[in-house]
Amino acid sequence: MILVVGATGYVGRYLCPYLVKQGYEVVGLGRAKKQKAFLEERGVKVLPFDLTEEDPFRDVPHEGVEAVINLAACLAELETPVEQFFQVNTIGVYKTLEFARQNGIKKVIVTSSHKVYNEIIKDVISEEDTPAFGGDHTPYIISKIAAEHFVEYYNKSFGLQGIILRLSGVHGYGEILGHLMQDGSYKKSTFEIFFEKALAGDPIEVWGDQSVKRDHVYIKDVIAAIEAAIRAKEAKGIYNIASGIGYSQYEEACVLAKVFSTGKVSEVTQRPDKPGLKKGYVYSIAKAEKELGWKPAYSDLTAFLTDYKKEWISKEYHNYHVFKEGEGPAIL
Repeated sequence: MILVVGATGYVGRYLCPYLVKQGYEVVGLGRAKKQKAFLEERGVKVLPFDLTEEDPFRDVPHEGVEAVINLAACLAELETPVEQFFQVNTIGVYKTLEFARQNGIKKVIVTSSHKVYNEIIKDVISEEDTPAFGGDHTPYIISKIAAEHFVEYYNKSFGLQGIILRLSGVHGYGEILGHLMQDGSYKKSTFEIFFEKALAGDPIEVWGDQSVKRDHVYIKDVIAAIEAAIRAKEAKGIYNIASGIGYSQYEEACVLAKVFSTGKVSEVTQRPDKPGLKKGYVYSIAKAEKELGWKPAYSDLTAFLTDYKKEWISKEYHNYHVFKEGEGPAIL
């Protein structure tokens, strides 16, 4: 049996049905009712669960559990109270580890974030690089680093096989790419703006220095990495989960224009005189390839966006957030 904390979230909605198809018995733990129905229709047993409760694992199966996967996260939004980051991201992981220790569950898989590398400037960033503190999202970063230290502590002191997956930006249909406020107002991301122009065949302007490249990972590569972590017999500790390749916004826009064209293909032009991305990042995934036996299948932009288009057309993994009328992105 696999327990998935945060099953009703974006990654959980992809992961749980996938694991069921692979033959696992999956129990999803989450709060969202609409997403609960989505999972149950796909063979996933879902239990109501709130990680912030004093004893959230009270009514969760305690026996026959092969692994616990903690996907729960309080995301790095600037208006979020600092206490929430630590309540969910840090104490939530501690509660998960303690539940595993008390019940003889040896494997715990925790998703972390590439934002722990926020201030590091290198051609390729590996797990050996020291997490850095700085920037607007520092409280979030500290909460994730503290959670990682808890996993390492339980590995060392209690013999757990705790695995930390530091995810790069996870792209895939159904994600929130821009910034959603509590009142439903929404600021679209650059990717969403490019997407909408590609659909319409409108010209796309890409601003800034296009030597700046970023390494994102496709959602289906993430769930494959999680399954690899479940299967891994000896692996423990920290692993970067990314594509291992950086792409510029210009490269991304050109492929978007071709893949999502409905007739006329958007002309893509560069505007280096306009403000654009200032910092890029590319991650080494050699450790995950070697110790987890995992390799991304969608590191090529065309492969990634072609599959993205297939999921966008089917709308199976659609987003459940509520937007103000006219403000939600067309990509949903």
